[in-house]
Amino acid sequence: MRLVASTDARLVVPAGIAWAAMALAWGSEVQRLVAIAALVLAVVGVVLAHRVARIRAVATLVAVGAGLAGLLLSVPTLERDLWACEAMTLELGGHAAPMPARIVEAACGDEVVRDARVVVVVLDATGADVALGDTVTATCDAWPGDAGPADAWRLACEDVERVDRAWWAGWSADVRDGLRRSTAHLPGDGGALLPGLAIGDTSLVSPALDAAMLQAGLTHLTAVSGANCAIVVALALGCAMAAGLRRWLRVAVAGAALAGFVVLVGPEPSVVRASIMAGLALVALHRGVRRVGIALLALAVLVALAVDPTLARSAGFALSVLATAGLLVHAQPLAEALVRWMPMPVAAAIGVPLAAQLWCLPVLVVLDPRIALVAVPVNVLAAPAAPVATVLGLVVCAVAVVAPALAAAVAWIAWLPSAWIAGLAHASTLLPAGPPWPAGWAGVVLAVAVVAAVGAGIAARRIGRGAIAAVCVVLLATGTVQVPTLVARATLPDWTIAQCDVGQGAATVLRLGDATVLVDTGREPEPVAACIDLLGIDRLDVVVLTHFDADHVGGVDAIAGRADLVVHGPPDDDAPSLLDDLAARGARLHLGTAGESVRVGDGALDLLRPEDADAEPGNDASIVVAATVGGQRVLVLGDLGAEAQRALLADGVPVSDVVVVAHHGSPDQHLPLYDAIGADVALVPVGPNDYGHPAPDLMAELERRGMLVLRTDEHGTIALDGEVAWTQR
Repeated sequence: MRLVASTDARLVVPAGIAWAAMALAWGSEVQRLVAIAALVLAVVGVVLAHRVARIRAVATLVAVGAGLAGLLLSVPTLERDLWACEAMTLELGGHAAPMPARIVEAACGDEVVRDARVVVVVLDATGADVALGDTVTATCDAWPGDAGPADAWRLACEDVERVDRAWWAGWSADVRDGLRRSTAHLPGDGGALLPGLAIGDTSLVSPALDAAMLQAGLTHLTAVSGANCAIVVALALGCAMAAGLRRWLRVAVAGAALAGFVVLVGPEPSVVRASIMAGLALVALHRGVRRVGIALLALAVLVALAVDPTLARSAGFALSVLATAGLLVHAQPLAEALVRWMPMPVAAAIGVPLAAQLWCLPVLVVLDPRIALVAVPVNVLAAPAAPVATVLGLVVCAVAVVAPALAAAVAWIAWLPSAWIAGLAHASTLLPAGPPWPAGWAGVVLAVAVVAAVGAGIAARRIGRGAIAAVCVVLLATGTVQVPTLVARATLPDWTIAQCDVGQGAATVLRLGDATVLVDTGREPEPVAACIDLLGIDRLDVVVLTHFDADHVGGVDAIAGRADLVVHGPPDDDAPSLLDDLAARGARLHLGTAGESVRVGDGALDLLRPEDADAEPGNDASIVVAATVGGQRVLVLGDLGAEAQRALLADGVPVSDVVVVAHHGSPDQHLPLYDAIGADVALVPVGPNDYGHPAPDLMAELERRGMLVLRTDEHGTIALDGEVAWTQR
C-alpha cells in the first residue's frame, strides 16, 4: 500500500476522534481537557491548513474515527483488581522509577494472577540494579490510578530483585552507565544535563536545574523525541550510504539503529510517537515516497494508540504530537512571514519554536495556566547548541564502553553546548514567568482560538491580521484573570492575617510588622501563587510546613526561591526531595520542635505540639503555630485530630482571637479545645471534596460559641485587619 502525501489529511480526524474518545472514557479531567484540545486542534489543522470543506468527506472521517475509537476502546487494560496482591513478578518497561511494567505473576490472597496485560507503574524501585527488559520480584502495594479502576494501577514496591534480563536489554544498562561515568567529572550543570540531552537520562539533573528548564520551556530537549530519533536515523543512513550499501540495506541499518536507540532510552510517550513515525518514514523511504508528513503523523498516532491505549491519557504524548504537527503545518509559513523583517536564518530560528509552542499552547495551559513568554527567545538561543550536544552525547554513548578515555575527551567538547543550555535555563528564572491564563475549559478554548487566529491568517495569507487577532485573544484571556485580581487588590485592607483559598488544602499568611509568614502551601502551586500575588507579597521571611500531607505541602513549588527560612514538622518518606529542592533554591531548613519560639520581624512564632503526639509524621504530628499579629492572637491548628487536640489542651493552649480550624473542619474535633481558645473568628480552609468537610455539626457548634465562621469554599480568600474582615467573594 502506498502512503499518502503530506497534503493528505484524511487520517487526521480519525486519529483525533480515536484519541479523544479513549481519553474521555478513561481519563481524569485534566487528561480529558488534553484530549479535547488535541481533537479540536486536529480539526482546526484540517480545516485551516488543508481546506477540507465537503460535508460528506468530514462525515465519513467522523464515522471512521468513531469506529477506530470503538475498536481501540475494546482493548482490555485491566483484567482484575489488584488490591490483595503483594508478592509480584514484574517485567519492567523502563530504566528508572517510575516506569511502566507488566505483571508476569502475582500472589493475590489465595489466588495467583498470571500474565496480567496491564500497564502499571513501579513508584519505588530505588537501590535496585534494574533496567528496561528486566524481570524482577518485589513486594508491592497496589492502588488504581487517578482515573479509577480502568486506569493503570500504581505499585509501590520494595525488596526489588532482578531474576532475569532479556537477551536484547543487557547492553543498554552498560551504555547508560558508561555515559554517566564519562560525564561525572564535568563541572557544573553542563555535565549533569548532557545525558538528558543525549538519551533523556535526567537522573543527574538537580531539582533547581529541572525547575529552571521547565520555566524556560526547555524540557523538550531532555524528553527524547523526534529530533533525537531523526539524528540517530540520519547518522545511520549516512554511515550506510558512505559504505555503499543498497537502499534496502540502508533502511535496515537505520531501522536497527532506531530500535537500539529505543531500547537505550526507554519507551517514553514521546519516544513511542517519534520511533513509530520514524519507522513508518523508513518504510516510505524504501517504497520511494518522500512527502508523508501530516499523514505519517496521524498514522503514527493511530499505531501508537493501538499498541498502548494508555498513551491517550499522556500529556507528554500529546505535547510530542502537537509540537510535531506545529512544525509540519506552520513552521515554514511563519518563517516566510517573518522573513519580511529579518534574514531567513533568523526567521527560521524563530518560526520553528514559535510554531511548536503555538500548537502546544492548549495543552500547556492545562498543565500550567500561564504563558511562558520567555520560552521562544530561550529556545531560539538554545537551538544551535542542542543538536551539537545531542550528537556528541550519542558519540560518547557509542564509545564509552569500549574506549572510556576517548569518551571522556568527547564529553568535554559536548559539555560546552550543554553548559550553554543550562546557563540559559538558569538565566530565564531571573525573568517574569509570564502572565496568568484562565484555567480549565475556558483556558483551552481561548488557547485554541489563538491557534485558529494565527492559522486563519496564514491560510488567508494575512499573517499580520492573524497575529493581531491572536494578540487580542491573549489580552482577553489574561485580562479575565488579571482584572478581578486588580479589583480585589484595590479593595484589600491593610491585612495582618489572611486565609488563602487554595481549594481542599490549607495556606495561612501572617504579617508580623515588615515580615511575612506562610503556614502551609495547599495542594497545588497555582492557587497559593495567586493568593500571594493578590496579597502583594514578593518575598516570604518564613514558611512553616506543619506536616507533609499533600494538601499542605503540594504547592511548595510556588514558594521555592522566595522563602528565606523553612520550618517544618517531622519529615515522611517523600519529604527529603521536597526539602532538598527548597534548600537548592536558597532556603534555610529547620526542624521545628515543641515549645520553640522562632523570631520573625518584630514578633515571634510559638511552635506547639502535644507531648503525647507520636513522633512519626502524620496529622497528629502537625506543628501548631501561635503568634500575635497586629494586636490579634492567632492559632493555626494544622491537621490535629481529636486525640491530639485533647493532649494539646492538657498541655495548655493559648487564648486566641482567631483560630484556623483543624483538618479543614473535619468532624474529628475536641470541642473543649475551642472553648479554651475562646476565639472570635474561626477560619476554615476547605474546598470541594468527598470527605464531608467541613462537618455541618461542627460549624453549628462554633457559631453557637459566638464565633464568626468564615470558610474559603464560600468566601474565597479571607483577610483580617483588626475587626475588619474582607472576603474575595
